Amino acid sequence: MTKWRATIALAALAAGACHGGPREEAEAPARPAAAAHSCADDGDRLPLTGLCAGRAANYLAMDASASPPAPDGCSWQVMETPMPDGVLLYRGLKCEAGETKLEFAGGAGRGELRLVSSAYLGKIDEPPAYVLVYPVDGDARQGVTARARQAIADPAEAARCSARPARGQGWPRDALVVDGAGAAMQTGPRSACGDLGVNDELAAFWRVSQGHGWYFQMGQADMEIDPGSFTLMTKQPDGSWGAM
Repeated sequence: MTKWRATIALAALAAGACHGGPREEAEAPARPAAAAHSCADDGDRLPLTGLCAGRAANYLAMDASASPPAPDGCSWQVMETPMPDGVLLYRGLKCEAGETKLEFAGGAGRGELRLVSSAYLGKIDEPPAYVLVYPVDGDARQGVTARARQAIADPAEAARCSARPARGQGWPRDALVVDGAGAAMQTGPRSACGDLGVNDELAAFWRVSQGHGWYFQMGQADMEIDPGSFTLMTKQPDGSWGAM
């Protein structure tokens, strides 16, 4: 990707960003709590959780990740972002120009993760909402459908919309999109079901994990985060960190 293309894609994303915090239908497998011993040759400790940087990937819930390859000249690294109910671990890109950094804004009922630094462009002065965050309990498809319908002004249109598997190339295996009835009969790029619905021209889709509904809206540029790696960590009674 050229710097020009990344600039145009991120600018378009910032212009169209909408404002969108946080519980999964099935409890995720228990993850080990962070150990307190020295990192030895595993790099520095991450500043928020104290996890060794070289071992932090072991805590990521990668079961749903399609593990997209990093672009030439870039690499994936585990990053942290503070959240209202803990710390988010995720894989982000690090390139020569900079590294991906997300920053949470909003409250517990609705929030967004803004792209404050781009691996391609460095610091972003007007960061776009890269991921919208909602609480979603119970069945993932029902929860996502309900959230998306709330953003549709026309009740008749909303009633025709429901979540289905996304199956996008390079997207997580559990990704969902909200689409209208009869969409299978249509061809070509299309969008439907409002601001939180399907949009074939963008990397836009839902995931539900750890009681959160994540709506990724990452524009037309290469994805700077691995959506399937999102793992919320919470502090344990002994002071260490483990997955929620």
